[in-house]
Amino acid sequence: MTIHLQHDEAPCEGEIVTTEVDGTVVAVTRVDGALYAFQDECTHQACSLSEGEMEGRHVVCPCHMGTFDVTTGAVVSGPPPAPLKTWQVETG
Repeated sequence: MTIHLQHDEAPCEGEIVTTEVDGTVVAVTRVDGALYAFQDECTHQACSLSEGEMEGRHVVCPCHMGTFDVTTGAVVSGPPPAPLKTWQVETG
């Protein structure tokens, strides 16, 4: 699946925005100029990652500080037991 955003919906560097796709909330951020989309729910206890902070290419969950690489979905640190789902992003 590809996430489609209008140019004016795309986040600035380090900002996280959300969009809904087929009933699923998806977080979108910009890292080094490229857009990345990932599930908004932490795999640990379903906290909203869009409420977290970006640290470079990592998003930090606001609930228990689990950290994910948004470019791959991989768990970097903390309690999350599984990686995030990620999607391609297109603007138009």
